[in-house]
This record gives sequence, structure tokens and C-alpha cells, in this order.
Amino acid sequence: MMTISDTVHRLKASWHQRHLSRPEYAFMFEPAAKDEWVVIDCEMTGLNAKKNHLLSVAAIHIDGSVIDTAQGLHLICRPPMMPTEDTIIIHGLRPLDVEYGLSYEQMLQILLPFIGNRRIVGFCPQLDMSFLNPLAKTYMGTPLPNPVIDIRHLYNRYSGDRTQGVAHQAQQLTAICESLDIPELGAHDAYNDALMTAMAFLHLKP
Repeated sequence: MMTISDTVHRLKASWHQRHLSRPEYAFMFEPAAKDEWVVIDCEMTGLNAKKNHLLSVAAIHIDGSVIDTAQGLHLICRPPMMPTEDTIIIHGLRPLDVEYGLSYEQMLQILLPFIGNRRIVGFCPQLDMSFLNPLAKTYMGTPLPNPVIDIRHLYNRYSGDRTQGVAHQAQQLTAICESLDIPELGAHDAYNDALMTAMAFLHLKP
């Protein structure tokens, strides 16, 4: 049964499709399969998409209950400005790590077919989308049309909102993973974060 949210998303996607400048990506607007998702995580030079830049993108398919790590992506990008020392401490990507990375157009040429029409899963994916959507819009005329699922919302539903009043517990991926007995793989690495998010999603999905 289609929900109001589903209907709104379909209407937005239909409107965006009319602005698609690269028809080869029309498949991204087709309805998603019921049991296929793609987990995405990004590392950036900061949290402001208007001032900061994308450094890396990780993407992993989930098919049913299987996390397909064998086919996962971890793309390093070359930003217009090199990361500074204060952010290198967080994401670990130095100028020499990104200097020969992919251009944003090259990154999208790999990432978009990998995403396809799958629903996107992420931890606070709105932040990742705030960096990816402007790049996608420049490249193909529209932002990503895929439905987006935030595992924080699934976790709040799973926990019965018992975390309300507990400072920031659901705001940290590591805290969610710890509560689900998922091993910490090392935060602020795009691929590790995507993999931990994928494992949490399989615990939390309806």
C-alpha cells in the first residue's frame, strides 16, 4: 500500500525526471525493488555543503539480507581545495591521498549506475545528500531521485524512543552499533561507516 510519503516522493521524482539532461540515467527513476538498497556514506572537508567539499564516497549494496561487500565502492575524489590539518584529524584523508583522486564527474559516472533505482540508506543521509545532490544536478540536471532512509529514524522506532532524553545517543552511529552488538570498524572512514550502517539497517529494517 502506497503511503502519503511514497506519493509525495513519486510526484517529486516525476517532476525531477522532466529536467533530466542525460536520458541514459532514466533507469534511476524506475520504482525500486522491494528488497534492494544501497548504503552510502561520504567524507567531506566539513559539514557545510556550500563551503566544504566532498572527499570520498562509499557505497554498498544490500540484497535481501545479504550485504554485498565484494562489489562495494570506495571512491576517493579530488576536491577543489585540499583538506586542512584540522579536518584530516577526523577523516584521515591527506592532500596526498586525494590529489590524484577522481574528478566529481568521474565519480558520478561510477556511482550513479551503482546506485541505480535502489533506495538509499544512510546514517544522517541528509548531510551526504546535501553534497551529492548539487553535483548530480550539475551533471545530469536533477538531484538523486531515490527514496532515502535514515537509520536514526529506524533506531528510534526500534527503541521505542527510549533514547529520548539521553544526550545524542541516536545521533552517533557507534552508539547505535554498540546497542545492536555490531562491531566498531573505525568511525569516520566512509567504507567502514557504510558497512556498519548496512549491518545496523539489517537489524532495524521493518
